[in-house]
This record gives sequence, C-alpha cells and structure tokens, in this order.
Amino acid sequence: MADIRLSNGRSLTVQAVLPDVFRVRFSDAESDRESMLTRYGILKTGDHPDAVWQESDSRPTLSYCGATVELDPSECRLTVANEKVKICLQFTQRLAKNGLDQGFAITLDLDETERLFGLGDETRTMVMKRGHKADLWQANVSCYGPIPYVMSSRGWGLLVNCTYRHTYDLGAEDPSRLLVDSPKGLLDFYVFLGGTLSSTLNLYTDIAGKPLLLPKAAYGLTFVCNEEEGARELLENCRDFRREGIPCDIMGLEPGWMETHYDFSVNKKWDPTRFYIPHWNPDNQSGPWTFFASLRRMGFQLSLWLCNDYDLLWEEEKEEQTRSTRDFSGAAINDAHLSQAIYMDTITKPGEPWFEHLKKFVDNGASAFKLDGANQTLEHPDRLWAGKYFDDEVHNVYPVLYGKQMKEGYAAYTGKRALIYSACMYAGTQRYCATWAGDTGGGYETLVSILNLGLSGHSNATCDMEANTVEGIHYGSLLPWTQLLGWRNWLHPWFLGDGLEEAFRYYTRLRSSLFWYLYSAAYEAAFTGMPMARALSLAYPDRPAYDSIMTEYMLGRSLLVGAFDSTITLPDGTWTDFWTGEECDGNTSFSYTPPENRGGALFVKAGAILPLQDWAPCLTGYRPKQLTLHLYPGDGEFPLYEDDGETYGYQQGEYAITSLRQSWMAEENELLFSIGKRAGSWPGMPEAFSFRIAVHTKTPPKWVLLDGEPVSCHYEDATHTAQFSVPAGAYADSGAVVRIGF
Repeated sequence: MADIRLSNGRSLTVQAVLPDVFRVRFSDAESDRESMLTRYGILKTGDHPDAVWQESDSRPTLSYCGATVELDPSECRLTVANEKVKICLQFTQRLAKNGLDQGFAITLDLDETERLFGLGDETRTMVMKRGHKADLWQANVSCYGPIPYVMSSRGWGLLVNCTYRHTYDLGAEDPSRLLVDSPKGLLDFYVFLGGTLSSTLNLYTDIAGKPLLLPKAAYGLTFVCNEEEGARELLENCRDFRREGIPCDIMGLEPGWMETHYDFSVNKKWDPTRFYIPHWNPDNQSGPWTFFASLRRMGFQLSLWLCNDYDLLWEEEKEEQTRSTRDFSGAAINDAHLSQAIYMDTITKPGEPWFEHLKKFVDNGASAFKLDGANQTLEHPDRLWAGKYFDDEVHNVYPVLYGKQMKEGYAAYTGKRALIYSACMYAGTQRYCATWAGDTGGGYETLVSILNLGLSGHSNATCDMEANTVEGIHYGSLLPWTQLLGWRNWLHPWFLGDGLEEAFRYYTRLRSSLFWYLYSAAYEAAFTGMPMARALSLAYPDRPAYDSIMTEYMLGRSLLVGAFDSTITLPDGTWTDFWTGEECDGNTSFSYTPPENRGGALFVKAGAILPLQDWAPCLTGYRPKQLTLHLYPGDGEFPLYEDDGETYGYQQGEYAITSLRQSWMAEENELLFSIGKRAGSWPGMPEAFSFRIAVHTKTPPKWVLLDGEPVSCHYEDATHTAQFSVPAGAYADSGAVVRIGF
C-alpha cells in the first residue's frame, strides 16, 4: 500500500488488492469513512504485502505481479498497466470553500476503436455503451439495476466505489474521454487489467462477488399464482401441473397471502380467509394436515412475495438506537404512555434483524422469496437511516443490503440456499440473490436488460414470461431461470388454449431435460463470473458488428438463442438447428422461420456437448441414473458439475466435476471423445451417471472403440444420431476414451 500526501492536504491511498486489481482512494482525517459497499463487506478490500512501492518526487510507482500504478502528483494522473493493457486516467476531489467534499471526477483517455460495456440495467436500448451518458440512480422501471462498473474491449475495467447518484459520460460529449462525475462522496475506485472482456469480468467479480449458485429447484419453473387464489386454488394448481405433465418446481404467492395487503411490517400474518391456519396450532406449523405439507408431497417448494421499508442499516451497523439518559429525578409521570421514546419510523425494531420475523414462514415451508420493488425503488428524502445516514447515500445500496440480509438470514437459519429474487440491484447483488426485470413484462427490452446485467457480473436474471405468445414462451423458457407470473392475469398453462398449452408443455419439458447443462453453466458463472446468458459481444468480443445484435444470445457455452426477430446471425463455424437437425454454415445472416409451436431460433455450435436427462415433473429429489450426452462433432469441452443442489457446500469445494472433451481429427476422419475421471465429492454423493452417447452425424460410424475395445453402436436415420452406452464404471475411477471412425 502507498499513502501519498498531496498538495491540498489530502492523502491518496493506492492498494494492490489482487493481481491486476488496484484500488485508489482519497481520504482525510475528518471524513475518512468507507463507502457503504466496502463498509458493509460487499466489495472485497485489502492490500497485498508483496506489492512494491517505489518513492519518487515526480513518478512514485506501486508494482505487483507485473502490473504497475504510476502517479504524476502534479497532474493527479495515474498510469495503470501490465503486459496486456495500459490506461491513463486523471482524478479530482472537489472541495467547497468551507472545506466540505463536493464530490469527485474521474476522466479516462479512450482510443478510437475501443468499445465500452457494463453499467447494469440502466438503459434497455443498447449493450455497447460508447457514446452513451448514464445516470446511476435506482428508479422504478426506468433504472432497476444500475451498476457502477464499466469495462472496455481493450481489456480494462473500472468500478467506482460510490453509492451516491453519479453519472458516466462514455464519450458522449468528448468522444476521446470517459468521465465519471459525482457531486458527493470521496473518490474511491478499482481498476482491473484483465486483457479481455471475460478475464476483466472475472477480476471484477473477484471484488464484487461471484454470482450465487441458486438451489437446484430454482433452475426449473417458478409459477406465481393469481393474487385472488387461496390455499385450495394453490393446491389445485399444483395438482394440475402434475396431471398435465408440465414440469414445475416452485409455487409463488403474491401480496394476497398476507392478512394486511402490502404489509411492510414485521407483524405480518397469513390471510385468515384465503390461507386459514387453525389458531390452536403454533404460527410456524407445517404438519401433515397443512397445505404446506401437501405442497411438499407433490414436490413443490413455496415462494412468498415481500415488500420492505425496514431500516436495514441498523443491522449493518450492529447498533441499537440510544435513548436519553438525562436525569429528571423527582419529576412525576402521571401518564404512563408518555414514559417511552417515540420512534418516527414505526416499522423498524432497532436491534431486531429483518429476517427474524420471516423464520416462522420458513418453518411453514417457504424456501423462496420475491422481493418486490415496492418502496425499494422510491426515494426517502426525509429519512435518516440508522439515525445517521441520509437517503442520497443509502438509496442505491439498499437493494443490495436487502438481498444480503435475506440470503445470509436464510442460510444461517437453515444451512441451505433459497431462491431470493429482487426487482432492484446495485454492485454486489449477484452474490446474494437473483433478479427479474421488474414489472415490465417479458418483451425485447427485458432481454437487453439481462444482457447488460451479464456484462456487469450478474448472471441469475430473468423476466415475467409472456405466455400468451409462443415467442414469449420460447424466450422466457431459455433464460438463466424462469418464472411465469399470475398476479392479476390467468396465464395458467391450461387456460392458454391447445396450441399455446402444448408449446408451454414442450418448452418446460425441454428446460427440465437441459437441467445439467444449465446447472453447469450456473457453476461456471459462480466460479468465473461468465454469465449464463451471454451477449454476442461477450461471447465473440472481436466482432464489433455484434454489438448491435440484441435479439440473440449464447445460453451457456454452446446454445445460441434467437428471440423477437426473424433475422439470425450465426458466428463463425458450423451450427445445427436444434429443432430440425439441419446444419448451417456460420458467419452469415438470414431470415429464419421456426417450426410450428416453436417461438424462435435455437442453434447448437459445432463441438458442443449437451447433457440431457429425461424430463421430470420436478427437479427436487430427482436424479436420473443415466444422462444422454449429445455430441455435435468438432472441438469442444464441457465440465459437468454436480453437488447436493441445496447447501453452500460448493463454496467449500463440495462438488464433483466430470470433464468431457471432443476433438475432430480430420486426417484420420475420426472423432475423439474423452470422459475425465469424476473428480471431487460431497457428503452423500451418489454413484456416477452412466452415459448414453448420441453423436449427431449425417454419416453412420464405421466403428466405435471404448478404451480400445469395440462398442455396439446403433445409428438412427430419422435423427441422424449414432448411439451407444458408456457405463459409470467405465470412467468414474480413471476416465475413458472413445474413438469413433467414419
């Protein structure tokens, strides 16, 4: 760490937090208080002791792991560089005449060709932000998820550690300059030198937190009931999903579940008319005679809608509101109700965590919570949070604290993961909860928001599926997680009409079959920050032309999804239409018409390895003995992740990986496929999968060898697949190699 005293009396601190990650901030003796993002442990801090500080009057330098920060004190200019990338930026900490902070500014030189991405869900009109001006301020509908992080195609990233409202001018006024301007707060920022978009995103999520791995059930279907429905209708919905053969895992209730509609308090109860609970049993009952138990017996989990205006900062500050201790000995109190302090905030109980009152509902069986935008998105101009902080500092970070306390409260109480999802977010939300695109439906603009969130380190994002069109079903089913909202409509699948009901059934079964592909993509996000839904600009960063394509995305490594547009652009390589099996050459654009009852394009790239299971009514408690590995010949790899699906043991290494690889050997006209040894474990880990291999090829194989021994192979002309089996015992202990000759 380097502390540099500047001419204005301020101290500039430069820290090497991680390799290729530096933090720079101003401080002084009177106002040296961390931003709430670091004060409350949302962003990683620290200083590596091996960093080397070289003092110089003109160019002091901090070096660590081949990266350097060089300061020009006279110009307040920093040069940050490693062998991959170099950037130059200037900074200003403004002071008023009375010496109080008047905010800060950061300017960064841009070259002519670099493109800029990030900033979260602050606009739904673009993913490439060069030339854009952004206002980082949480607002209903128009700005649900601002994130103060931007990254460049040149391989650098900038995270501004500020919760006050501030702006980013990304070359709008001066095309050669990025300007961050905040009217309040101390200058505090992180610089990332990743060299590529994906590496920079990985570094950013090392600081702001990796995306959370949701519980297994959350990657199925969440259905939210109409608000008018009560306990019996809830159970009938569950029964109908099972009878109709439509996979579903989580049933959600809207505000009507509460006795007091939109109850912001910690005294909420079940509505006694819609959700009658016998008064002679405890509030946290969940016995076999309750509707909670009936849900569980049918394999469903329960989600509850919440609204919040609680002062969460008391818990973060770990303080209780103090009362007067002045002595009024001898003064008579004739009216007992005048003997206590009066709180203007009548909802919050200082000293009692928000999650405390939710424990009884967890005991009832709630394992998911929908954190409505409600008062999260509203400004509170007359509020003094925790008795000390104004709303202008708290407003942006409040949704992060909400998700944090929900996630940590549930984990501490149960030891398990929950599906916690919010309409609102800021930097760090990804490590605590999922999001949906708020009350904005499930159309094209929600896709832009999801891609922007992925470019800002947040993976578990979705929207309210528009089930009244096959296009909406297609898109809504092929997102990181999926929900169908009932609230004030009647979009139950069996009310959609025969065509849409059958399309909905098909897509939910497809999603169930794709579970291990999706879950492994969620693991990749949890380890690397690479989102499940990837803008083409992130998946193919060297193609600037893809910056304007916002109706396509990569879902995981190998699936390309098209939505809301009949024009499809395929990147380089060979692609296979998932619906028809037809092969297409890449690096081309064309008009695409999907088959009947399919709502858009779904292509598989060459080299893909897709693990599919037989669909199941629900994912909870279901683990097939066999997976079918669909190979699309080419060069590719796929790490198949497994864990218990419920706890946070994966964060302590309790998971298993089976590495799958294939390569096409053109000279030998052979496909080489390897199955790695199943590595890792977790408590209670079951036996390894057996695999059914399905090679998509127009030409039947001449032979198949498993570890050098011939294997029986069946070729299906109708599907153009060569199929054979690999038992678990053939690879689990030492791996296996399959050679396929053509």
